[in-house]
Amino acid sequence: MSRKRSHDSDKEMDSGSEDSSRQNSDAEVDDEVEKEIVDVDFEFFDPKPIDFHAMKRMLMASFGDDAEDFNLSALVDLILSQNTIGSTVKFEGDDDPYAFLTVLNMHVHAESEPIRQIKDYLLKKSEKRGVSSQLSDIFGAPGHVGLLLCERVVNMPPQVVAPMLKMLVEELEWAVADGEPYEFEHYVLLAPMYRETEAVDDDEAGAKKRTGPVIDAYGHAEDEFIEEFASTKFDYKFSRSKRVAESRNSFADTGLAPSRRCLVIHKSKMAALIARLESALAM
Repeated sequence: MSRKRSHDSDKEMDSGSEDSSRQNSDAEVDDEVEKEIVDVDFEFFDPKPIDFHAMKRMLMASFGDDAEDFNLSALVDLILSQNTIGSTVKFEGDDDPYAFLTVLNMHVHAESEPIRQIKDYLLKKSEKRGVSSQLSDIFGAPGHVGLLLCERVVNMPPQVVAPMLKMLVEELEWAVADGEPYEFEHYVLLAPMYRETEAVDDDEAGAKKRTGPVIDAYGHAEDEFIEEFASTKFDYKFSRSKRVAESRNSFADTGLAPSRRCLVIHKSKMAALIARLESALAM
């Protein structure tokens, strides 16, 4: 990890006491606007057993308040069992991954506990949104469904997602050429969302009345562009979530409620999706 400093030093100063004073003043301004740039080297790796705990922590954050409903240790074991599929991102000299992306075959692993739990969970959540029949048809169709797991820590930039997804598609193509079961008809992604609600006031009758709109925002910037290619989508709240009331205490007039948006993407959209991410998130 190297650290660089950048600031403007283009202006030339004339001699003399007046110019010297101006130079001192400009130097003070430069000090105020000086920005520190951190240049970090990171690399892509295949998933490895040493990544187990970091992956599990990221998955716990991904499944949020309902994480205890899933066997996440078994889910990580599935990920690590296919170490030629997917990738992790690590900083130079650090063993822990700061991001990872992979896909699990929900048909091949249909009898495994974590995949069964996730499938049942999504079907139950989709009932409340009126799309359970669509999701059931996708899960029940002959074409295989891939559970796309794309997780990263908060300070990892979204620009790493496009190259990871591009590498994943290439790895899937190689695996299919070798006769492995990685040819997917659909991909399912669970995107983190935050719902911000404005203040709620009491009306004359004492009933609660919302005074502003509900605002949804993606937790991962890339998911906003991935949504453009979703054939089916629905939002759902955590079953165990109780943080709306707590967040209102923290944010005063505003509540911040975590939720998720399930995005289903057909395989025919993947090339355009990757191109969109490369364009939208270009460095």
